[in-house]
Amino acid sequence: MKPLKIQRQYVAAQNHFDKKEYHDVLGILNKLLDVHKDPRHYALLGATLLKLKMKTEAAQAFQIAGEMESPHKLKYTREAMRLHFSNNDDINVLRLGARNLKEAIADPDMAVLMSGALMRQELEGAEAFRNTLARSDEPTHRQLAARSIRLQDRSDEENKCILEIFEKDPEDRIVRNFYLSAMRDALDYDIIRKYEPIQFEEIARGEFEAIADEVSLFNLRWCDDEKTNAIAGSRMGERKPKNAASKRHNMPHRWGSKLRIGYLSADLWTEHAVMKALRGILESHDKSRFDITLFCNAPAERLRNDNNAIREEWGRVVRIRGMTDDEAAEAIKAENIDILVDLQGHTAENRVFVMNRQTAPVHATWLGYPGTVVNVDIDYLIADKTVVPESSFQHYYEKVCWMPETFFPNEAVHRPMPQPIDRALCDMPQDAFIFSCFHSHWKFTPATIDLWVRVLKETPESYLFLICRERFGARKNLIKAFAEAGIPESRLMFGDRVNNYAAYINRIGLTDLGLDTYPYNGHTTTSEKLWAGLPMLTHKGKNFASRVSESLLNALGLPEMVADDRDDFVRRAVHYYNNREELAEVRKRLEANRFTHPLFDADRYCRHLETAYTMMADRAKAKIKPDHFSVPALPPREGPFSFRKS
Repeated sequence: MKPLKIQRQYVAAQNHFDKKEYHDVLGILNKLLDVHKDPRHYALLGATLLKLKMKTEAAQAFQIAGEMESPHKLKYTREAMRLHFSNNDDINVLRLGARNLKEAIADPDMAVLMSGALMRQELEGAEAFRNTLARSDEPTHRQLAARSIRLQDRSDEENKCILEIFEKDPEDRIVRNFYLSAMRDALDYDIIRKYEPIQFEEIARGEFEAIADEVSLFNLRWCDDEKTNAIAGSRMGERKPKNAASKRHNMPHRWGSKLRIGYLSADLWTEHAVMKALRGILESHDKSRFDITLFCNAPAERLRNDNNAIREEWGRVVRIRGMTDDEAAEAIKAENIDILVDLQGHTAENRVFVMNRQTAPVHATWLGYPGTVVNVDIDYLIADKTVVPESSFQHYYEKVCWMPETFFPNEAVHRPMPQPIDRALCDMPQDAFIFSCFHSHWKFTPATIDLWVRVLKETPESYLFLICRERFGARKNLIKAFAEAGIPESRLMFGDRVNNYAAYINRIGLTDLGLDTYPYNGHTTTSEKLWAGLPMLTHKGKNFASRVSESLLNALGLPEMVADDRDDFVRRAVHYYNNREELAEVRKRLEANRFTHPLFDADRYCRHLETAYTMMADRAKAKIKPDHFSVPALPPREGPFSFRKS
């Protein structure tokens, strides 16, 4: 076909497009593309297919147009990326962006697509596009730049960037929430006390838009409202496919003589807090009835100190690090798993979205995340009646499996027995009364500080021992907050993180009374305090994260260490300060209860957990929909349990 005729045909196709005669456009373009490949023709084809609601095919057409030389090459590529992104086809977004990386870094519209695809796939690299997005005049671009910042363990550059984004538009609620998360990590109480009340006012008015774009885990750090917790993060990341659960429940499955349990996590290495709680449970599984597979997403460097023989006692390990979610799902399906148990929820390096790919007849979540898991196809949340009472069911996407004593596993086999040491080794005054909190500093909310200040003011001869890093001025800000409330720095004692676990446990026991945080209680840290023989005080909470310590204390037979409310918390703390012989009796009972009560009884917990799995499987085999249920408790032990390997 001669060039002039080709041009006339193209003009005719364009005229049909303008008249919305899209099928006529396709008829002309199909003939044209048989004889002449022109990027304009493919671009018009893409635009026409888009009008016909054929987004996938339209994206492919624009992609071809962008691969051909023309003055509009970048424009076509950008449109192909936009359509791939709207189709959740992140792989093609990233491929096109990688081929045009220089342009993608400089162009805000391409940068937002690349950054969004990387973050949606939970891949690294979004920081390469951050500065371009932060400088953009488009609010959604700046919002994405804020999202790409690591709010915990961030770099100096990231810290500077989030401040600049916020200062550019302090009225943007989404940016404000990310900025506030960073400031909570820095313990900048001036900023927190200025803007946090605004967040609570928005919640009270039912304005949840910004909350839906907040990282779920960070919402739990300041908000104890279960309805809000269930909304947080709902517009972030992948969406749960429609009818995912019903399709999965009806897919063919071959059940074996043993129940095949798969655990999914990046935390499956001995030094992680989750493994300190979980290891004894894994080793206690009845291998004659249960086949255990660990789908491990941990980075290789974290596994170097782990003995492979030890890991094999936990279960067979399948490494999924570096796999896409689709590839990881296929690896799980290849193992014919009956029950896949996520151990992370929306925490760092999770692979929870693998569960949106129909990996097993039963999906459960447990242990690593104290709340409902948004946007994920999960049947059961393993909890207990304390952390998730029946009144809370309405705020959970999962059905709740109630464990009989506590949801939180522990063990006594691998933990070093606490040994008495002298306070002088840790620079602690010999005869002083020392309150303590060994939790991560980001749990030191204004509500927590206000409570501790009240305790310290009513116990004038006491000290408070804390762990708080100095980065981004966190320790300085903490000291300033106490000073402004009338508590001088001389009454605060700071310790550094201790890598030696036995030394860490021994140091805990040097203090007199542990004080909990709110609304995010201690979890593993509460267990460690109790194992070290330290009485710990908490008060009742309003959501999962703020009820964890109560669950653990009840399982150790210490309900008197759970205050009814904040005033009762202060009253009890002051009471123990003034009645140290009574506190000594609590400590004595605590130390004895470690080996007679359920909290550290890994074998008992594992039998309950296996009953839970069996009950889940029985419903699935009978094609009965998941529902809330309780695991029956074994009879109480009549004496101490065995806590050392023979």
